[in-house]
Amino acid sequence: MSFPEFLFRADGGFIRIPVWGHIPLDDALKKTISHPTFLRLKGIKQLSFAHYVFPGATHTRFEHSIGVYHLTKLILQRLLTNPLTQSLQTERFSFDEQSCKLILAASLLHDIGHYPHAHLVENTALTSKNEIVFKDHQDLTTERLFATHDGFGSLAEILENDWKLDPTEVARMVIGKKKLTFSRLISGTLDPDKMDYLMRDAHHCSVPYGNIDIERLIESFVPDAKRKRFAITQKGIAPFESLMFAKYAMMRNVYWHHTVRTLSAMLKRFLQDAFDEEHLSQSDAQEIFYQNTDERILDDLLDALPKPLFASAELLIAIVERRPYKRAITLPVEPDNTWQVELATNAKCRKEKELELCRYLNRKFRLNLKGYEVIIDAPSSKSIFDYHDFSELHLYREKRKTFIPFSDSGESAFTKNFISEFERTTKKFRITARADIAQKLSDHQHHLINILNS
Repeated sequence: MSFPEFLFRADGGFIRIPVWGHIPLDDALKKTISHPTFLRLKGIKQLSFAHYVFPGATHTRFEHSIGVYHLTKLILQRLLTNPLTQSLQTERFSFDEQSCKLILAASLLHDIGHYPHAHLVENTALTSKNEIVFKDHQDLTTERLFATHDGFGSLAEILENDWKLDPTEVARMVIGKKKLTFSRLISGTLDPDKMDYLMRDAHHCSVPYGNIDIERLIESFVPDAKRKRFAITQKGIAPFESLMFAKYAMMRNVYWHHTVRTLSAMLKRFLQDAFDEEHLSQSDAQEIFYQNTDERILDDLLDALPKPLFASAELLIAIVERRPYKRAITLPVEPDNTWQVELATNAKCRKEKELELCRYLNRKFRLNLKGYEVIIDAPSSKSIFDYHDFSELHLYREKRKTFIPFSDSGESAFTKNFISEFERTTKKFRITARADIAQKLSDHQHHLINILNS
């Protein structure tokens, strides 16, 4: 097999980023990351509100995207230079120059549609006049690729002219709604996106949970042509376990830190109130989020509101002034609990219950709560550990030349049941409240749970 020469080229110089250090550039890559559409990722924080708790977590999707490209390139070099990985490729699942370029471009541009706090608002079904307000960031991929800038043209033109790729095909692979040949290589249990963000986020948060032997893991990658994905050999078991445990530890301690979750819930409730009371239109909200940076978005939201401010704008002011609500009640998430599922998926229902909790406190303690002082943080039922994808991961036994399901291999404690326990113990259902009333909620937990369940 001939090796695609561009995988080993460095005619565009080098760029140095945290974690991976010195990364060689070719001309097409350099032109892509210098484009204004790509440079806007410098203004999109990787971890939303995490820097309120971990001050170093101000890194951006710009460096993350380059890191994912770098790891993808290392993986492709492994697949093309190792005799074992070459022998396991098939006519329908092989890595020629064109497919390598497609995989690399999709890896580099997988976050091109991102906007500030996208993961918070796109998964919550915030509505304005019964219409979902925010698109999934991946659904903005095509728009971003074809957006033109004076003196630069579009990223689509760079993909066509410099990468020799069809930009529509790159967009389809990033969006991932159709099963394409190589889609599972950039999104799943064992993908370069996860490998980069776990190590990068741990580095910038200065926590010891992201230590993964990435080189050893990549050395174990083999193509699983039947399932059109990566499998690993036995030498990759230990680093893969480190990867999975790193995600578990990062989810518990960083991504789902109670303060981060609370600030996110406060922002979502503020936005829903702004839409319900028509203080913010769908088009204005989309303009502010889609075209903005993390540094400006909260101030721009405040500026966009009519004066005097409506009552629950206090939530936004509290976020800006770093006055997060406090935990009052914490419950385990029960997947079969219908009221928890409803509160997680229905923003209007969640708001009604928050109002009801405030009315209860007003009656019980003769308070004058307006209805936004209690916030429910109900996590999505979506799997955070890619359970289905993990179930399909296979281990390749070199001596027997056979693929077997990793979970059933008997080689690791990381089985499907183990992953389910990760999921169960990571997610928490919380009721948070303004600091001066949090203890009152905690003292009346039984009554409040009855209200939620009614």
